[in-house]
Amino acid sequence: MEHVFDVAIIGGGINGCGSAADAAIRGLSVVLIEQDDLASKTSSQSSKLIHGGLRYLENYDFSLVRSALNERQTLLKLAPHLVHPLPIVLPYKKEMRPLWILRMGLFIYDHLSQANTLPHSKIVRRETSAPYFAPLDNHLNKGFLFYDGATDDARLTIANALQAKEHGAAIWPRTKLIDADVVDGIWQLTLQPQKAPVFTIKSKTIINAAGPWVTNISQLLKIPLQQAMALVKGSHLVVPQLYEGEHAYMLQHHDKRIVFVIPYHGFTMIGTTDVAFSGNMDDIHIEEHEITYLCELINHYFNKKIQKKDIINTWSGIRPLLSSPNKTPSALSRDYAYQYSNARAPAVIVYGGKITTYRQLALNAVNQLRAVFPSLPLSKTDNTPLPGAIWGEMNYKQYQRYARQKYDWMDSLTLDHYLNNYGTRTEAILASCKNVSHLGICFANHFYQVEIDYLLQEEWASNLDDILWRRTKMGLTIDAEGMLALTNYLNGKAPIQTYSFGAPYKEITV
Repeated sequence: MEHVFDVAIIGGGINGCGSAADAAIRGLSVVLIEQDDLASKTSSQSSKLIHGGLRYLENYDFSLVRSALNERQTLLKLAPHLVHPLPIVLPYKKEMRPLWILRMGLFIYDHLSQANTLPHSKIVRRETSAPYFAPLDNHLNKGFLFYDGATDDARLTIANALQAKEHGAAIWPRTKLIDADVVDGIWQLTLQPQKAPVFTIKSKTIINAAGPWVTNISQLLKIPLQQAMALVKGSHLVVPQLYEGEHAYMLQHHDKRIVFVIPYHGFTMIGTTDVAFSGNMDDIHIEEHEITYLCELINHYFNKKIQKKDIINTWSGIRPLLSSPNKTPSALSRDYAYQYSNARAPAVIVYGGKITTYRQLALNAVNQLRAVFPSLPLSKTDNTPLPGAIWGEMNYKQYQRYARQKYDWMDSLTLDHYLNNYGTRTEAILASCKNVSHLGICFANHFYQVEIDYLLQEEWASNLDDILWRRTKMGLTIDAEGMLALTNYLNGKAPIQTYSFGAPYKEITV
């Protein structure tokens, strides 16, 4: 009998991978289809924050902020290797928001979620908190310290894909949906892989989680959209380290926007902008006026000045936001919505969302499938740790101590690299390693062949960008010699594209 999936998920960003994990854990047979690499677009182009969104309080979006703060706490528990508390300094400028408004906003932010366990905000001053003010211009002498969460957005997406795979989902990156028909109430999806012949699969339902491409996919599915979308570009810079310390800064701009300055793999990340986007989706890049905007703000606040020539890396992502007339891009809601349609065959369309609330979005999207699967269990993702969070009976902190003893032959920075990126899945990478020679070719500091092999075999990586920029951030530090060696290695190790139904099923012949 030809296999029919319960749900086909279109889109391999955080919302698609989160939905795949949620559905697979509940027992549905799942296939996830992504035309490029997992997290290759919006879900690797964010500000890398798990946060409630302090500035959304100004728009009275209390429900979104409360939900995001609750999710921040949940993710700190579910993925402690990927989501970390981040202290943030908000310098006070008298010509910006009044002190009493900042104080009140932070008080609400501290107390809006009963689940919050991060330290509450407090006023800080130059004379008593010198390290926070040392990098800042001398006219800044007062501010606030509050806490949010930081993450690696692409790795969080990959972790959800791994969780889905562990529960039987088939994960197919580099596979484009090119046609969708319905026969006897079942979706017939025609797929074009990058390195294999066209083939067709069947699915009882679809979740369209294509993010900025949600409209394109809905047109392909012939499902009219009920929610208008606005595309907004956010761009970021990476520059040499502006200051010492693991804290971030939240800077106010005269246009009422805020910009984050965040420690980033030994460098400093700056972002983001908010620019309405209507251009070519295959050509998304930072523009000159965005560079000027970010550099001028940094130079207004910091002692170290930056200019275009200092930029090491940039990225620009398109955020699909819920459209609202007469609102500026920065004022548009970061909330999400969904639409269930049975016009042709059962389908759920996901609109909007932010990385912090991806789990709730996924939960609600999968809940819509109860119209087809009335016995669908409740979601379990709120208490199912993501891969890398536990190992056997050990939690992540216990595993860290264990790993430092077990791998005492390894230098601490290399081990930290594994722990911070893979958590307890470090065991899978180092399973056959007893000394440094077993790590294989060294392509850069702390970057060895054994990790490359793991990424190729377990995390769907196939090229330089997959490895250097999404699954690791080694693109920031690898030199030309290491790049050439890695390129040559990949040319001899490129994985063959295969298509399987996941753990419980046999491989498809294509």
